Amino acid sequence: MDLVSILATVILVTTIGTMIIGVGAYAAFKLRDKRKPKNKKIDDTLDQKITNEPIFLKRYIPEITKDSPSEIS
Repeated sequence: MDLVSILATVILVTTIGTMIIGVGAYAAFKLRDKRKPKNKKIDDTLDQKITNEPIFLKRYIPEITKDSPSEIS
């Protein structure tokens, strides 16, 4: 065998092996994802009444000035 055919065989085997490992990793991820308990929207451990609003974030609303170009015409 010459060098080109050896390198081609190594590249082919590496590519096929990588694809097999990728499919196996995807299958393992799906199996693990099925066993994971589902998240509840409401936490049972909290004593407070729960609101679905952000706690720390406020929506930024820019002020419209006369100097700034307005998109509403």
